[in-house]
Amino acid sequence: MQTYVPALSPWSLWKKTLFRFFALYLFIYITSTYTSFLWNPLVDFLGEHILQLGKPITVKPNGSGDTTYNYVQVFGIFLLAIIGTLLWTVVDHKRKNYDKLLYWLMVLVRYALAAAMIRYGFAKIFKTQFPFPGPYSLLQPLGESSPMGLVWKFMGYSTGYNYFTGIAEALAGVFLFFRRTATFGALLAISALANIVALNFFFDVPVKLYSSHLLLMALFVAAPDLKRLFSFFFQNKAVPAATLPPAFTKPWMRYTRLALKVLVLAWLGYTVTATGLFMQKRYGDKAAKPALYGAYAVETYIRNGDTLAPLTTDTTRWKLLTVNHERFISTQLMNDSIRHHMVQMDTASQTISWSAAKDSTQKAELHYRLPDKDHLSLQGQLHQDTVQILLRKIDLQQFTLVSRGFRWVNEYPYNR
Repeated sequence: MQTYVPALSPWSLWKKTLFRFFALYLFIYITSTYTSFLWNPLVDFLGEHILQLGKPITVKPNGSGDTTYNYVQVFGIFLLAIIGTLLWTVVDHKRKNYDKLLYWLMVLVRYALAAAMIRYGFAKIFKTQFPFPGPYSLLQPLGESSPMGLVWKFMGYSTGYNYFTGIAEALAGVFLFFRRTATFGALLAISALANIVALNFFFDVPVKLYSSHLLLMALFVAAPDLKRLFSFFFQNKAVPAATLPPAFTKPWMRYTRLALKVLVLAWLGYTVTATGLFMQKRYGDKAAKPALYGAYAVETYIRNGDTLAPLTTDTTRWKLLTVNHERFISTQLMNDSIRHHMVQMDTASQTISWSAAKDSTQKAELHYRLPDKDHLSLQGQLHQDTVQILLRKIDLQQFTLVSRGFRWVNEYPYNR
């Protein structure tokens, strides 16, 4: 059988230059996660003196991956890679090729990408990234949902689609760990990541930079086989099988490499499984629901002894209450404005309390009781008033999104 042996001949100038740039860029980007303490002064300097942003960067990396800090950091990585490429070219201009260094760079990129794909895949398999829409989401008008919120709702609705996408991502990660299957893993990762990048860009999900870099890594891994892939898929030509020379010649080195790979896979498998199970019970669909979980419509609202009529112009009377989490509730006022509250819920004393960090008058301590299975009664202090509120529990099964389910046979499209 005809085989394909990677060329060990001298590289052209443009190939060596591109390799130096991508080697530096990808190495710095991948390791930047572990050297974040070094980036703060550099990002501040670039923002103030090079980009002249006009104000200091005060928002550091958080749940959003597309902060000003992140963009300036990527700009800094790009500058370092450019400067490093120029210096490297001057110092090492006589080198004929970088075959050995390419091998180790490919190992770094494959493993970093594989770990990311497996973590994201298991987050969907355990359904911790996209839990089912809670009471607040079910009551929220579609037009008031953010584009990102819309993605979280439609992804959270379908457990099956989470499995489908999660398994594809995790399998891509597993294939990337092995040289024989790395190209297929890269192609599978490209397919999954292209969809993720599109969602992030077109639904304004703030992971645009990170997902784009993961896609870049997948393309980098597939790049050495691009000519063979093009010949096979677009020119309908037979291509030789790739011959992968042994990474190590001595037996003890090969066994050590195999042992280390098994340890890495075992450690990664354990961490993603343990984290997935923990997060599933803490935040996912299997998380324990708080005692008052659900949505409630206000029937009677008494403030300082006066019963308030349900006027749509009232900016203080509640219209709805949703209990989404033991530490998170939302209230909708009569004018349809929404208030979110981080609360302390004590089931022993049956109290719900919260306060606003910037305004000491915006605090509440409400005692609750359940007169019957369909009602909730709240009584106590709400800001500077005393209130008595009687609420009726809303049956969440009345929502089509909850009750419709899957059906093999649909005589007519059920599009609502």
